[in-house]
Amino acid sequence: MKNDGVITIDLPAVESLGDALGDFSVELAKELKTAMTDTVTTIEKYAKHRCPVDTGNLRSSITPEVKGIEEGSVGTNVEYAMAVEYGSRPHDIKPKDKKALAFEVGGSKGRYVTTKSGKRRYQKGKPGEPVVVGRVKHPGTKPQPFLEPAFIVGGKVAQKNVDAAVNAALAKAKSEMKETT
Repeated sequence: MKNDGVITIDLPAVESLGDALGDFSVELAKELKTAMTDTVTTIEKYAKHRCPVDTGNLRSSITPEVKGIEEGSVGTNVEYAMAVEYGSRPHDIKPKDKKALAFEVGGSKGRYVTTKSGKRRYQKGKPGEPVVVGRVKHPGTKPQPFLEPAFIVGGKVAQKNVDAAVNAALAKAKSEMKETT
């Protein structure tokens, strides 16, 4: 008698395949978490490398965070980070709680002052010399991007890391499948 229309299922082989697929998903999750951590670490390092340094506060505030395999972030909580990243327009700096601003002259250049008649003139100053003014006309700052370029690099690295993670998990699953057969 022929076996036409008869399907034979090898239950131990199906169970072995199910075990291997379960192991694959666990291994894949582990590899993807490593890929996410490596990607976020790369972004953090690149951002810190590109970050301009005055006091070091901004650079040291750049921190990574990994939330499982699906989400990672790199950022800073320093309030002036956006002005550094994107620059700022010329603006007035006025006192908030006092009648005047008080600070010391920095460097050796001096400063522009506005006389009572409204004319602006350059006044040389000595470093450390105290200055008291009602407002300061800030000329603005040029952008010094450090996070955005890091994320662009990170996007390229992420794709490579995810591809490597999937390939590593597949290779391990294949080797385990061969061991069970």
